[in-house]
Amino acid sequence: MEIILFVGKIVLMMDFIDFVLNILEEQGKTTQSLFDEIISENTFYKYRHRYPSLPTLIKLANYLEVSIDYLLERSDDNRFKPYTIDSQAFYSNLLALMRTKKKSGRQLCKELSLARISLSRWKNGTLPSLQKLIEIADYFGCTIDDLLFE
Repeated sequence: MEIILFVGKIVLMMDFIDFVLNILEEQGKTTQSLFDEIISENTFYKYRHRYPSLPTLIKLANYLEVSIDYLLERSDDNRFKPYTIDSQAFYSNLLALMRTKKKSGRQLCKELSLARISLSRWKNGTLPSLQKLIEIADYFGCTIDDLLFE
């Protein structure tokens, strides 16, 4: 298990590479097929030290037919549905969670140390980084799938 330090918080990052390799083996797929179809070998092995981008993570989840939360070892339950990126779904889901938890945009930004401009960017279609998605999911006690997809 690797420990990565993010702005004073310790975030545990399971060995993502080994987990992906285990899934490939379980499915009878080779790393070469992954490298040929989804991601370069060099890029893949960089994920020992950082998270993949959200678009890459979605490609991996679709290729492996696993949910994002399962792939990140945030859930033992694989509730896979093919993924597409829908930034408007994320912003709508975020607003719904904020209403349910009675949190304002200002409170959310303050409690998660977000720049206020982040909400405007997300409203206009930009998606947060994977690390921010994890923080938001933890904050609301939901899955990443709950945030990204309807």
